[in-house]
Amino acid sequence: MKTVMTIPTYWGRESKVGWQEGDAVYDHATPLDTEGTLARVLKSMEILKDRDFQLIVLACATAEDIAAEVEAKVRSIVSQAHPGVETFLFAHSHLRAIQEVLEKAGQKEFAALLSLQGYSNIRNVCLFVPLVMGAEVVVFIDDDEVFEDPDFMRKAREFIGGRFLGTTIDGVAGYYLNEDGDYYDKVRKEPWMTYWDRFGSKAEAFDEIIGVEKPRLKRTPFAFGGCMVIHRNLFRVVPFDPRITRGEDTDYVINARMFGFNFFLDNQLAIKHLPPPKTHPVWKRFREDIYRLLYDRSKITSQEKRPNMVLVEPEDFDPYPGAFLKDDLEDKILKTNLILALDYLTNNDVEACRETLQNIWLARTDAVPQDNTFLNYLALQERWRDLCHYVEEDDETRSRILDFIRRGGIYYEEEQRQKARLKELYARELASVTPDELAQLEFFSDLTKEELEILSRICEVRFYTEDEIVFEEGEVDNTLYIVRSGSVRVIRRDHLEEIVLAELSKGQHLGELSLIADTAHTATVIANEPTQIIVIRKEAFFEVLDVNAQIAKKLLLKLAKTLGERLRETNERYLSLKERAEMDVYMLL
Repeated sequence: MKTVMTIPTYWGRESKVGWQEGDAVYDHATPLDTEGTLARVLKSMEILKDRDFQLIVLACATAEDIAAEVEAKVRSIVSQAHPGVETFLFAHSHLRAIQEVLEKAGQKEFAALLSLQGYSNIRNVCLFVPLVMGAEVVVFIDDDEVFEDPDFMRKAREFIGGRFLGTTIDGVAGYYLNEDGDYYDKVRKEPWMTYWDRFGSKAEAFDEIIGVEKPRLKRTPFAFGGCMVIHRNLFRVVPFDPRITRGEDTDYVINARMFGFNFFLDNQLAIKHLPPPKTHPVWKRFREDIYRLLYDRSKITSQEKRPNMVLVEPEDFDPYPGAFLKDDLEDKILKTNLILALDYLTNNDVEACRETLQNIWLARTDAVPQDNTFLNYLALQERWRDLCHYVEEDDETRSRILDFIRRGGIYYEEEQRQKARLKELYARELASVTPDELAQLEFFSDLTKEELEILSRICEVRFYTEDEIVFEEGEVDNTLYIVRSGSVRVIRRDHLEEIVLAELSKGQHLGELSLIADTAHTATVIANEPTQIIVIRKEAFFEVLDVNAQIAKKLLLKLAKTLGERLRETNERYLSLKERAEMDVYMLL
């Protein structure tokens, strides 16, 4: 299964400037004048045994005016880290380019779905980019983590997309290990938590799902955004909800359940989580919890019966987050904030006390959604599904988007320079085509030495680097191609899948029909390695035929024979497939 790992990394202004009004708010955005934790997680990837995946590092700036600096900073860190897998940087510049592609295609509504501001929006980009790249599986990792299990990627892919107890495995959650190697949150119990035992509920859930050894997979009501595995069947249908400002991982589990998808937790899939200290005060973090939990509860309570959807209840997500999605949520908010306010007042922190009491008022007013959150999410989900379908079906748009993603390759610019130098070197050393060389080719085997001499004068030689396109499906170029050295593959793209039809090496040829008819190529040809190709253009070919009818006669006969053989091979393959299909039907009767 083609797998893409995504690591978003969040960067803010330099330390001396700090957060500014209008900047995006993240738990611990790294100041531009520091190094942060990104290099650490990339370096830890050295331990991984399975490296058969691609990596995307998303450079997320807290403000547009520092986006270019953030992109340069992250590119430098990743380049020096050498993760050991094919790596792409995706930054605000790449996003703008992709949005422009969609807008020029008349799809402004789709362009508006993509953003690098806010956790949920960034998670959606973490799904969209791998979708365009043809991924079947996306693995979410965060930049404040460390790989310690050499088999992490094997475990991540072990179950995803399969079945367990009669249900599909659409998402797999791993879990975090703290610095002590435990799966519990490292928090100190305080009096204000009396009615808000969130960490106690989480610990209970962790013990039930992570702590019980068997079965290894268990249906889970929660997930960790930095250790999630999502199958294409799920992420092309269900997006993250941008209205959730934090806790988007567990909210995604709720959304997936509504659409009939299944999330399991694998109690052997773990990663070390070493986040920097939290800088926001308790009252502010509590306020964020108020908004997200009231929103999630609203989405559950406003559900309507819909075809192919599942009505979920808070109890489906017990003990966590279910315990905070029920009718007593407001009562818990009230009591907890009163105790927290008294704590602040006891410590003479009047301003924090005032903000804490403000939480009580917000929980009754601004934090209560005034619209139908369920229907609004359905509208978003429909647009997301249409976007995914559009890029899967529209080859031209997908190809343009993919080009911008490839330009984010960490070593893309250096690779392009190397290819340019290689092409320049070969251009100086390419030898002319000789009659003796043409005589070795089956297509020209009936020609005399004099005729080969004439033909050799119109031959050109082109050089292609590895993975360079020779020609694309749909092009009309009226050219015969003969592989002189190296090899090429003939492919067709079925949506996002590359299907290899044939491999051609030295002496083999293609495009014969283009010499006599203005037909479009029915497949794409790509160099597998540094490859020399002899080309004969239609105009030059017909100039020769005008003065030497004998060459024309011989080559047209050879062309007819070649096309006849290929037609016969195609018919044989078709009949073989037909007989096989008929046998399959017979076996079913």
